Amino acid sequence: MRILYDHQAFTGQRYGGVARYFHDLMESLSEMGVDIALSLQFSNNEYLKNSSVRKPQQFRNIFGFMPTNMLVSRTNRVNSIFQIQRGNYDIFHPTFFHNYFLKHLDNKPFVLTYHDCIKERFNLQHLDNANQTQKQELLDKATKIIAVSENTKIDLQKFYQINADKIDVVHHSTSFVNHQQPHNYHLKTPEKFILYVGARNDYKNFDTLLKSLVSVFKKNPSVQLVCAGGGNFTETEKQLIHDLKIENNVVHLNFHSDNTLYELYKRAIAFVYPSLYEGFGIPILEAFACGCPVVLSNSSCFPEVAQEAALYFEPTQQGDISEKINQIINDDTLRKSLISKGFVRQKDFSTDKKAQQTLAVYQSVL
Repeated sequence: MRILYDHQAFTGQRYGGVARYFHDLMESLSEMGVDIALSLQFSNNEYLKNSSVRKPQQFRNIFGFMPTNMLVSRTNRVNSIFQIQRGNYDIFHPTFFHNYFLKHLDNKPFVLTYHDCIKERFNLQHLDNANQTQKQELLDKATKIIAVSENTKIDLQKFYQINADKIDVVHHSTSFVNHQQPHNYHLKTPEKFILYVGARNDYKNFDTLLKSLVSVFKKNPSVQLVCAGGGNFTETEKQLIHDLKIENNVVHLNFHSDNTLYELYKRAIAFVYPSLYEGFGIPILEAFACGCPVVLSNSSCFPEVAQEAALYFEPTQQGDISEKINQIINDDTLRKSLISKGFVRQKDFSTDKKAQQTLAVYQSVL
């Protein structure tokens, strides 16, 4: 069996959940003896730098960020079309939602992974390159669809015309379970901090978190919030932090390796995830694997993923968020219990299990 993946998730992303998902999946399947091909010539993606599947050529933004990315994307697409037309594969698995490949498949089966319905739920048109009509076409023509959670499967049927039997649920995993941290890894962090990871826009509910933390910092002045990744604070975010008078308790940290993120989880009092909606929530698994207690919204897929291994709050209620964060800061017994439960729960999301279940989807297609 030979599986062909395309360039889409890797062309313009150095990091990101979708790129990590496909990288880890390809590596696991390759270790299981599945013949994996990735039609990608140029990429600065960090996950592929040590890939056993394919190490693309890196490029510099010689024409500026966007023009260079557009040129590289077009070049990679031409290569993907060439590989698709050659037909040297059994199943095609696109890594995003552009429909360029449909007219080149020549009746070859393809499997489509659907990560979330954030764009549909919140009408965020900038999130990807396809509207609902284009996605409906892909969903109609896909031989099988992989949803990363039961919650995503339910949402897919809500927003699209699709038969439930066509959708298989395969949960995410995290490579942090097997992460080997370098000895004497140097990283400056506050002594006591709550960790927030990733983007902070729109449905991420970051503003509500900041407002909820005002009372937390008053009771626990030595505790800080470390925001890892997601880009530097915007002017709007800086103004809100200033207006709330919590500048001394909120810091941003860019990171360029899993080593940094791993260490942040290890050192944090807890990981907080206030998002209103996610398709899965990989940071939950990362925190579990690192022995970091998890405090998160009681919304969307979160209870499905974390079950009893997290402390939940109502994401629209500032008082509830404050109460639960105060609780996790001051209750050692609770933290130890959640760490123990997290280690147990993360065993249900191994990379081997994800690869085996995905392979079963491929085999059902053939």
